Amino acid sequence: MGATMESAERDRRLAAIDAYGLACGLVDPAQDDLARLAALICGAPVALVTVIDSEYQWFNGRVGTDLPGTPVDQAICIHALDARDMLVIPDLSVDPRTADNPLVTDNPAVRFYAGVPLRTADGAVIGTLCVLDMLPRPDGLTSEQRDALAGLARQVMTTIELRRSVQERDAAIAAIAAAELQLSGEERRWQRVFENIGDGFALGEVIRDVVGQVVDWRYLDANPAWFALAGFDRAAMLRSTGRALDRHAPDHWPRELDRLLADGVPASFVHRAPELGRWFRGRCFRIEDDRFGVILHDTTEEVAAAERQAALIRLGDELRECHSVADITRAASALVGETLGLTRAGFGRVDPDVTLVDIEPDWTSGGSVSIAGRHFFAEYGALREVLARGDAVVVNDVRTDPRTARKAERMAAITVGALVNMPVRRDGRVAAIFLAHDARPRAWSAEELTFLRKVADRVEVGVAQVEAEAQQELMVHELSHRLKNTLAMVQAIASQTLRGSIDRAPLDAFERRLQALGVAHDVLVTRNWAGADMATTVRQVIAVFGCDDRIDLSGPEVPLGARAALALALILHELGTNAVKYGALSNATGRIALHWRIEDDRLTMEWRERGGPAVTAPARRGFGSKLLRLGLAGTGGTELDYAPEGVRAVMSAALTDLAGG
Repeated sequence: MGATMESAERDRRLAAIDAYGLACGLVDPAQDDLARLAALICGAPVALVTVIDSEYQWFNGRVGTDLPGTPVDQAICIHALDARDMLVIPDLSVDPRTADNPLVTDNPAVRFYAGVPLRTADGAVIGTLCVLDMLPRPDGLTSEQRDALAGLARQVMTTIELRRSVQERDAAIAAIAAAELQLSGEERRWQRVFENIGDGFALGEVIRDVVGQVVDWRYLDANPAWFALAGFDRAAMLRSTGRALDRHAPDHWPRELDRLLADGVPASFVHRAPELGRWFRGRCFRIEDDRFGVILHDTTEEVAAAERQAALIRLGDELRECHSVADITRAASALVGETLGLTRAGFGRVDPDVTLVDIEPDWTSGGSVSIAGRHFFAEYGALREVLARGDAVVVNDVRTDPRTARKAERMAAITVGALVNMPVRRDGRVAAIFLAHDARPRAWSAEELTFLRKVADRVEVGVAQVEAEAQQELMVHELSHRLKNTLAMVQAIASQTLRGSIDRAPLDAFERRLQALGVAHDVLVTRNWAGADMATTVRQVIAVFGCDDRIDLSGPEVPLGARAALALALILHELGTNAVKYGALSNATGRIALHWRIEDDRLTMEWRERGGPAVTAPARRGFGSKLLRLGLAGTGGTELDYAPEGVRAVMSAALTDLAGG
């Protein structure tokens, strides 16, 4: 049945639903389209955009069902409301949270669920974007499907935000129209409307040149919210033009105003004010003659949230290309520093007692120095106790925070005015920190701290993976060294045991075959036993004979499994040994052509000798002949021709047989 949530979070959710006008289960075609796209991407028969109020879960967008919603106690989505990013339940019938839900036990017998919480700009969760299937999915969603579903959830919130902005615009226009009918005098007509609109609202008038073209504008009046957003007062506004007030206003705005006043079609815009460090979304509309109205909404946090989300996606892409701890920490530090506009960002390992930190090469800006190296926490204030508990150290102002105030001068020397030390835990203890520094005091937002937590977690996972790969590589090389020692020991034992008791020729052949196995093994070790490339294997085996200038090689890149690489090494060694002893490489003029090609998903390799002594077919078949006739994949497919002018061997095998093993 449905999960329960804390009363405070429930109240925030209901307040947000009411603020966005979603409580009555509004059906939105735009959200139907997003649900349909989610179902298509995830290969699911049902996709929903849900809004969960106190008693009922409404389906504001849906595909695959005609139901308008469900009671809250049957809402599977209730479990996703407190998920960090996404909730995936591979089999609802065995999950204790949902096993008894009527939607699972009865029709439609839902089995799989994946849902992304829908969060407003201030963090309230109002519902989910989810997909459902009637069959369990043990593997859940692919990484691409998860990323796409998260992106669509953001688009759902964008449509909801846009709908509210349009409603606010319409309400403002309606209020203006009503005020015009009821009030007399221009200033009184606008004053009450201005003062009661939550977003910034201003009344403007264009300035035209002698030929009638709009070249600038002036503001006639504005509500208190406008001045709070724009950063200037009414007196400054009235004595300046629009372009003088905002030096970053785009050059095309006068042309847009001219068009708006001509055709009456409202225009939307997005604008950044660098001096204020803020982003705005606006709506401009004609009022009368050369006058227009502007509604301004602060979207700084929305933009920042989108940038942080994009940064996390970009970090995942960059970490996949990193192959050392330094590469990982450098990439993550630069991304965090640029995204949050920091002075410094970095990653450091913490000792078991949480007394010191070894900081990897860090990212800095604005002329700040690097602090890479070893540092003791006590040198910078009372930071150790908080970190030892596994909590983040968050300091908005090092001069006033009691933990750092006595070390403020030391902090200032390394351009730290505010800081965050985000701990990373491993095996139950704090193993590392991700640090963020700003040269000026800064009020760290909850969203920024969540972002730093996610980055720290991703960096630690990446570092752990690199270390594991390094350890694995060390083990592979150690095993390789031991195996080669074992082959050498086998060779020595065979030589000592059989010395004088048998003909030397078979023993020499045995030793050479061990050598060929060693060469093939070296090729495989460089690939971590994931197989080998045919050209690399061929060149390394042929090099043993010291006749590279007399052997012509050609052929495409062909991946070989470990078993096929070993078989190829033994075959080439057998052919090469025979050529050195009896064939084209036994004199000074002979040559060998070794070519391979792919046709109809099969590999064909041809060995052809020319210019050596006259060839005669062997009188008997020894182990070497049997080995050659087994072919590249051990299943035959070999043609041997002992023509007088030179040996010719053609071998063929399916690519699937060569890649396996």
